[in-house]
Amino acid sequence: MFYDRAKIHVAAGRGGNGCVAFRREMHVPRGGPDGGDGGRGGDVILQADPQVRDLRAFAYKMHFRAQSGRPGSGARKHGADGESVVIPVPLGTQVWSEDRLLADLVRPGQRVVVARGGAGGRGNARFVTSVRQAPRFAELGEEAESRWLDLSLKLLADAGLAGLPNAGKSSLLRRLSNARPKVADYPFTTLEPMLGVVDWSGEGDCFTLADVPGLLEGASEGVGLGHEFLAHLERCELIMHVVDLTGYYGTEPITAFRTILHELQAHASALAEKPQVVLLNKIDVLAAEEVAQWRERFLEEVQRLRDEGHPAFTYLLGEEPPLLERLVWPVSAATGAGLSAFLAWVGPLLQTMRERTLGAGQGEFGFADEETAVLEPSLTETEDETGHVTYRPLPARGRGFTVRRGPSGFIVEGPAVKRLVSRFDLTDDEAVRYLQERFVHMGLQAALEAQGAQPGDEVEVEGHVFEFQ
Repeated sequence: MFYDRAKIHVAAGRGGNGCVAFRREMHVPRGGPDGGDGGRGGDVILQADPQVRDLRAFAYKMHFRAQSGRPGSGARKHGADGESVVIPVPLGTQVWSEDRLLADLVRPGQRVVVARGGAGGRGNARFVTSVRQAPRFAELGEEAESRWLDLSLKLLADAGLAGLPNAGKSSLLRRLSNARPKVADYPFTTLEPMLGVVDWSGEGDCFTLADVPGLLEGASEGVGLGHEFLAHLERCELIMHVVDLTGYYGTEPITAFRTILHELQAHASALAEKPQVVLLNKIDVLAAEEVAQWRERFLEEVQRLRDEGHPAFTYLLGEEPPLLERLVWPVSAATGAGLSAFLAWVGPLLQTMRERTLGAGQGEFGFADEETAVLEPSLTETEDETGHVTYRPLPARGRGFTVRRGPSGFIVEGPAVKRLVSRFDLTDDEAVRYLQERFVHMGLQAALEAQGAQPGDEVEVEGHVFEFQ
């Protein structure tokens, strides 16, 4: 079974707490605070791995947690950082969170940090000032990120085969590549997408070819199997439209051709607009005159579509439309007839299309940035010393908190104050005094006074109640 959907939960490691310690040694009269910082929590990282075929592994394991950082200790010893977790995923994996696309992994070795480890807390040695020479408090480790992620896989291929069941797509893949999909004389022998590498020149010049289960009329509405895998054609540079000339299962070839065009359009307009060539398969069982007649009929049909401005048949190499004769190819997957000439034409074509895509400043397989193919405007990109790229929601504009009146006082909310309050032990009076100093410096006291706060009023800061002074 082919797995192209998965849901996982990732949790990074919490930061280690800072240490409260004092240096006390013989003959050292001025020891002072020497508590060390806590270690940073580990990250959860997704990495594109060419050796991974699909998302099968996540059917058995869906929870991933990185190691937390170790607490600091005396003598200003830094706690050990938590170990990160690297999760291999197949090339072409898209990462979604709450219906928002976070990243698209299309390059071998490409990485994205999906859960960032918490920062380590600072030890009491970091809080020494001229008026606070013996602090007896330290910072707590930061809470780590955790989230549910939806993974979806879209195969990476230069070209894809599309057509009705038993049109001969799997036979073509076997003939053209070393892939060995199942082939039989009944519909739906292909139950999952298959990839093959085609050596079109015989000298190592290759392109990848994808085969998906056959489509039926109404596939875009859930009929048959092919609709589940249409997304795997969306990354292809070229769609090879395979038509069974024998009409063995009662579908007239022209009708079959129009059915697939309609289903591609119904699934996604971008998919229907991809360049197409038509392969008239199974010519080995027809007379040469009959094959020639079918080719003429399909040339007329393609010319009609071009006259109507159908994008799939009006653009391949440049501004000039391709020659009409190059868009319809009679071939035989059983005997190989016509395939050598077709490969001699389509191989250089795909190579040119790939070079054109790369030359336009896009990444491989037609995506923007080589590090990360898709980036939501509401996310921001950061990179640490190891080269890992992290995507975070953009910070709110302004001072990072809001003040409003509540039923019994004032309510303060915002990411800045939430992070600050969570980093200290509020049962420690000295830590609370330091926290109040930070509130003054960040403008919270001025904001409360502007709202009319009086001494003795209750101020709730992210669930913690303080008395305004």
